[in-house]
Amino acid sequence: MIQEIKKNIIDLLTAAGVMGDIELSSPPKPEMGDFAFACFGIAKEKGENPATAAKNLVEKISPPVDGEEDLIVKVQAFGPYVNFFVDSQELAKTVLKNILENKKFGTHTFGQGQTILVEYACPNPMKVFHLGHLRNLITGEAMARILENAGYDVKRVNYQGDVGMHIAKSLWGINQMNDVFASMKNKSVEEQVAFLGKAYALGATKFEEDAATQAEILEYNRKIYEHDWEIQDVYQTARVWSLEYFDTIYTKLGTRFDRLYFESEVFNEGKKMVLDGLEKGIFKKSDGAIIFPGSECGLHDRVFINSQGFPTYEAKDLGLAKLHFTEYKPDKVIHVVGKEQTEYFKVVFQALSVILPKTKDKELHLVGGYLQLKGDEKMSSRKGNVISGDELVMSVENNVRKIMAERDIQHKEFIVNKVSIAALKYTMLRVNASEDMAFDVQESVSISGDSGSYVLYIVTRIRSLLVKAGVLPNSIELNVSVKIPEEIGAEEKQLLLVLARFSEVTQQAVNEFNPSVITKYVFALAQAFNVFYQTCSVLDAATEQKQFRLYLAQAVARVMTDGLYLLGIETVEEM
Repeated sequence: MIQEIKKNIIDLLTAAGVMGDIELSSPPKPEMGDFAFACFGIAKEKGENPATAAKNLVEKISPPVDGEEDLIVKVQAFGPYVNFFVDSQELAKTVLKNILENKKFGTHTFGQGQTILVEYACPNPMKVFHLGHLRNLITGEAMARILENAGYDVKRVNYQGDVGMHIAKSLWGINQMNDVFASMKNKSVEEQVAFLGKAYALGATKFEEDAATQAEILEYNRKIYEHDWEIQDVYQTARVWSLEYFDTIYTKLGTRFDRLYFESEVFNEGKKMVLDGLEKGIFKKSDGAIIFPGSECGLHDRVFINSQGFPTYEAKDLGLAKLHFTEYKPDKVIHVVGKEQTEYFKVVFQALSVILPKTKDKELHLVGGYLQLKGDEKMSSRKGNVISGDELVMSVENNVRKIMAERDIQHKEFIVNKVSIAALKYTMLRVNASEDMAFDVQESVSISGDSGSYVLYIVTRIRSLLVKAGVLPNSIELNVSVKIPEEIGAEEKQLLLVLARFSEVTQQAVNEFNPSVITKYVFALAQAFNVFYQTCSVLDAATEQKQFRLYLAQAVARVMTDGLYLLGIETVEEM
């Protein structure tokens, strides 16, 4: 919708002789128009004062003619800018018709026929599901929905490390507390996971302190890779506990995966690929290990098979990639992983492109920034010195529960859960995934300001308004015979312009692989509605104006609901 308006303006400017890329901005005040074109560039080319260049350009712009350009009703120079005014009535008709008669408003088809794998969460069994995993889970799910909205066939996949030294340390620790382990079999999944955290912490600590323990843990590692029957019962039991724990988190946050991958199913193939590559000169031997000489192509060298003969994470990722392309033949694979893996992925992707050329330029690392906690909230971990993802979820939930304690609403616990998840997801998706962020629990649950609770509140307010008007939410369909008011206020027009941007924003989120674009838009729409609602009477307005404003409110609710869905956030009926 907004793209069409911009195209009309760009066509007018091009016809007036403006060359090259044309960028439009928004004037600082509504009375100055709806779109602005800066004349600094053309003024420099012509050796003119920018204000003079703007006046001269206005004289060259042909007046709008019949057709789509009827949307532009006035062109005027304001200092060094040429500003364009959109016809309010035509804008209202077009925007409301597009939203209320088109359930696919904001969707796209340019991704049809293409498959994208989004790999996210990726926790390691027998270790804590930490804050980084939580942020990657939320980012990955949002990215998957945004890509689906563009027509892509999205496969959600999760890669989990169920072999390696962290497992060996955990099994050693379990063995030291074998009696406690036996008693845990009938405990809750939370208690089982807390025990596994202690077992890992014990193994990790002793590995660094004691040479004899280190040797024992290395022996455990060998047994894991060789599927030694002596450890299988304990290994499989602890593995299941971890996966059940992870599933509770995925379910709570509304994520489902199409495929769970494990290191145990790819390490053999990864090792074989490295050994085959060694024979072809792709890899080299170094100090008893096998490395990929990334330094020869501007990167850095990395070990793919260690001196003990075991495949490293790098080799396993080769085996995983081969399985990805065998099972799904993707056009793109997106790995939602922390920024500390940036250099790692550069080398792995380079090695992969040499071994499997069909993967070249199809692997993308969607960088995740660091997540820390801030504010007055003091959180102690029941699993050691690392705050887990589910502990943060519970902290947010407890704060929402306190806020809603005095409210008389039905299904309160259900709503507390939905509002809590909205607060959590919205706050994490408010900034670009690659940026570091400090999560403030109190700020995340605030009913005012840039928060998930606030945007949910705006949607519930609109639904309440519609019910009071005798209209069932989601039931309004635009009747084209209904007359749009001759007078549309500045707040109404601004709201229409924000609504018109939705399709442009959803496309931008895909192009940039950036869910925060959607979050910022949803907040801007919520703010625009709030200004409109504070300024414009709805229920007490004249019939024609009342009908129009109800349409407008319904359109806002629909777009906000769709935008929040893309972020993985469900709306609620009341709060």
